[in-house]
Amino acid sequence: MPPAYDEEEGMGPLEKGRHRYQKKNYQGALMAFTEAVKISTGHLLLTALDHRAATFEKLDQLQSALKDAKEMLELKPELSKGYLRCGKVLQLKGEHQLALKIYERGLRKVKVDTDKDRVTLQAMFNKLQKSQAPSKTLDPLSYLPFELAEMIAHQLSIRERMICLTVSKSWKRVLESSHKLWTTLDTIDTRKQISRKALRAYLRRSNCTLDEANIRNGTLAAAKLQYLTRTCTKLQRLTIYGNNTIGETLISALPMAKSLQYLNLCGCEISFRAVLEALRQVQASIVEAKFLNVSCLSSDSACMWPRLENLRTLHVRRLHYIGIPLNNLFESIPNIQTLALQGFGLQDAAPLDLSELKSLKDIELKDCDLTRLPLLPSTLRSLSLDENLRLSNQKDDTILLPLLESFNCESTGLTEGLVVSMVKNTSNLKYLLIGSRLVGDYAAAHHDFPSCDSIEELHVSFLQYDEQNFINIVKKCPNLETLDISYTKITGVAVKQFVDQGIKWLDLRGCGKVSPDAVEYARGKGVNVTFNFAGDRRSTFRDRYE
Repeated sequence: MPPAYDEEEGMGPLEKGRHRYQKKNYQGALMAFTEAVKISTGHLLLTALDHRAATFEKLDQLQSALKDAKEMLELKPELSKGYLRCGKVLQLKGEHQLALKIYERGLRKVKVDTDKDRVTLQAMFNKLQKSQAPSKTLDPLSYLPFELAEMIAHQLSIRERMICLTVSKSWKRVLESSHKLWTTLDTIDTRKQISRKALRAYLRRSNCTLDEANIRNGTLAAAKLQYLTRTCTKLQRLTIYGNNTIGETLISALPMAKSLQYLNLCGCEISFRAVLEALRQVQASIVEAKFLNVSCLSSDSACMWPRLENLRTLHVRRLHYIGIPLNNLFESIPNIQTLALQGFGLQDAAPLDLSELKSLKDIELKDCDLTRLPLLPSTLRSLSLDENLRLSNQKDDTILLPLLESFNCESTGLTEGLVVSMVKNTSNLKYLLIGSRLVGDYAAAHHDFPSCDSIEELHVSFLQYDEQNFINIVKKCPNLETLDISYTKITGVAVKQFVDQGIKWLDLRGCGKVSPDAVEYARGKGVNVTFNFAGDRRSTFRDRYE
């Protein structure tokens, strides 16, 4: 008759067994676990068998423990628990090679990331393999804890991880044991089409938790890209590289990318109509979109942009001569924060009105045929208007942007007076790019230019100031670190002044009056200098636009 256990009142057989096992009453625990085995099914039966096998081990009844372990394998061959118990019992019996085979079989049968005990199974296999052949084993992954091996693998590129899969079976097992290593698909270095089989194998390693894909255009056919977006429901980032045209392949895959937030086409040519359709397919989720080679036709002038409530960043760059139509773009992106447009046709006489974009922080309008200063929201931190050759300002035009940190008006017709006024009205300005401007009167700039402690980087290339004017302006920027003064008439006198002031980076390309001795002086003081000698001259500023 079993002894009375008053403190076990209300406990089931499993709880009683655990309680007695902790008290080292192994005979009593065996009776309780045997009762649990008789009345349990499924996972509870697996647990009861595991506990009874552990109790048999304590009682040195290893054959009975092995019998329970085998029954566990028959009951749940897809879980690690039976392989772990069977391997342990076999090791206690001294049958280490057989235990190693059991662990190896378990690693084949138990799928990655379906069972939390699989990591322990891998660790036990590595430990036993190492102990059985210490003099022959040179595989470093067999000596490392799994977590450390995973950390090392994270430092490798995707291509390097793929190469490591082919080193040995043990490396393949370790690398495939963590789906975290495979949540990014990268085919940038791939030259050939990826087969459907290879794609499936990769997605299986990630347990279909892929959240980022960097694709070389042409390596995934339309059907495979559709398979990727359909299977990987957590895909958030898609970047496509290459010089080939893309359109229908992308558009056919996007309807299934329900979680896509970032879409970037780098180098791929895409039609303007395809851009609009792509944005329409992901308009509910898209946060950032970049299309850097957009071709446009005259017939596209009436095309309208889809409503993009969640869009925060948009980059669109023209590929050919025909400008991209603006139409209803600003109304479609009410919450935009970063907007970069290049090659749009914005030559209307009325000033462009962006003042309603209240979240806008960074704006670039490059080579957009602007003729008037746009109306801007006061929230701007960065404003770039470069390469608008016909852009000029009226006498009463001002730029009142109190939060502005970066201003670029290179290759425009904006006057010295406007630049000086803008600097005076902006206390946070750090980056000022005012070179290559098509203006003729430089006389008053250095007199009116205010002291500006905040400016860290200044670009004044191609400006026709006298040397002393440059020196005076730079003196008014005591915290200046980077100075692009290329293609100007300065000499070594100015270079010495800049170096002694504390400039750390100087661009002196095209400065024909600067001697090599002045360059060496600057470099000797630790300044990073970009300079070309007499035989290495590029075209002049006038040559660039004639």
